Amino acid sequence: MPRSYSHLNSEERALIETQLTFGMRPVAIAAGLMRAKSTVIRELRRNGWQSPTDLARRDRVRIAGGYRCVPADRRARLLAGTPRVPRKLIPGNPLWLIVVDHLRQGLSPAQIASTLARMPDPVRLSYETIYTALYTMPRGHLRSSLLALMRRRHHARRPQRRKDGRSKPSIPEMTLIDLRPVEIQMRLIPGHWEGDLIIGKGNLSQVGTLVERTTLFVALVKLSSSKADVAAQAFTDILNRFESQLRRSMTFDQGSEMKHHKTLTENTGVTVYFAHPQAPWERGISENTNALLRQYLPKGTDLSLFSQDQLDDIAWRLNTRPRKTLGWKAPAELFLPEGAFDFVQHWSAKITPVALEP
Repeated sequence: MPRSYSHLNSEERALIETQLTFGMRPVAIAAGLMRAKSTVIRELRRNGWQSPTDLARRDRVRIAGGYRCVPADRRARLLAGTPRVPRKLIPGNPLWLIVVDHLRQGLSPAQIASTLARMPDPVRLSYETIYTALYTMPRGHLRSSLLALMRRRHHARRPQRRKDGRSKPSIPEMTLIDLRPVEIQMRLIPGHWEGDLIIGKGNLSQVGTLVERTTLFVALVKLSSSKADVAAQAFTDILNRFESQLRRSMTFDQGSEMKHHKTLTENTGVTVYFAHPQAPWERGISENTNALLRQYLPKGTDLSLFSQDQLDDIAWRLNTRPRKTLGWKAPAELFLPEGAFDFVQHWSAKITPVALEP
């Protein structure tokens, strides 16, 4: 008998009542309707039906065992439009205010859900519930202002080619990514970074980006220009902030800003590997991080206006966010020395405290 997962309709309920009146058993009725017997039995039990045996014990006769198709159908329609569980997230309630606070801190709905689950008084909330609550709001200024807090969709990046067709300047003594040791590829230990540049308005400003491959910890580098000597010194200053065991290697593209990579290695101990031309997937972690950073450093912005302190603050925002690929831990939890960053304390103090109703 083929299975059907649709609800019983009014015609089927009428047939059930008629056949009960003629004394047919629920199993036979289910077979005639091509329904599972459990479907018919549950329909009868939740609508006051009593078996012939129970009626005989009570010495009373009830037509169709007490089942009535019209009230049963009315009840089913009413329940179909009533949620089984009250909605947790309603605009204006305490949980809604907390979610909006998290959105203003730059977290995505999935990160909000994981953060709430890790608080001292955990709240179980699906990120789909957050999306639904936001997108089902009536159109207006409030809805627009909240959706503006969401991250924008990014189109797939296209390979960047020079318009004049010339190849990029060669980098002396390059070590290609093919020679990178297996422990870097497998992300077994921290200390291996991916680097790149984010370009500002009119290609006139830039910010260096570094992301640690194992913990996803981010560092940003202020660059006064993209000249090789400037880039080498700026990346040196940032990398030397970290202990030597946390600066082992860096993978970069074949941009001319890395022509002085040997100087960078001498000053930091970091071995520089180069990806193949037009192969951004070889530095996928860096590409993904750059997409996240565009929330704070949008395209068309003059990046020279950002100080190093401001860039450090932006990097810290990313480093304290929970990440799905890290089991909803924050990069700062995994990269910094044990005890240096308390996730619960950080987010408890960051978000406006609101008493939640049980």
